[in-house]
Amino acid sequence: MTQRPPADSRLDGLLGYHLRRAQLRAFAAFAREVDGLTPMLFGVLATIEAQPGIGQGEIADVLGADRSTMVRLVDQLERRSLVRRESRPDDRRTVVPTLTDAGRAALTAATPKVLASEELFAGDLSADERRTLADLLQRIAAAD
Repeated sequence: MTQRPPADSRLDGLLGYHLRRAQLRAFAAFAREVDGLTPMLFGVLATIEAQPGIGQGEIADVLGADRSTMVRLVDQLERRSLVRRESRPDDRRTVVPTLTDAGRAALTAATPKVLASEELFAGDLSADERRTLADLLQRIAAAD
C-alpha cells in the first residue's frame, strides 16, 4: 500500500505531486506487463500506426518529447527492425519512420498487455471516472 502525505502536508493538495505518483504507478504496471517496450517506444509505434507518413519531428510533438530524444527512440526501434526510416518524396529532409511487419506484430502483441497494465494501476476507477480523468488530463496538457 502506498503511503499518502498527511492531510496537512504541503504536498497533499498539489496536483503535480499526485500526477507524478500516478505516473510512477502507471509506469511500474507497464513494466510488469509489457516486455521489451517502454511507454514511449509503444507511443512511437502507436503514433506511426495511427498517422502513416508522419515525420519524426511531428511524432516528437505528438508525444511531448524533444526531437533529440525522438531520434534515439527511432534509432532503438530501427535497430530492432520494428521501423524503417524513409523520407518524404516531397521533402527529403523529413524523416518518416514506417512500421515494418515486425513492428506491426510487436504493437499488436503489446496492446493487450498495455491495456492490462492500465487495469493494474487504474482498476479502482469506473469507466466513467477513467474517461473523466483522461479528459481532464488532456485539458491540462493542451493548455498553453
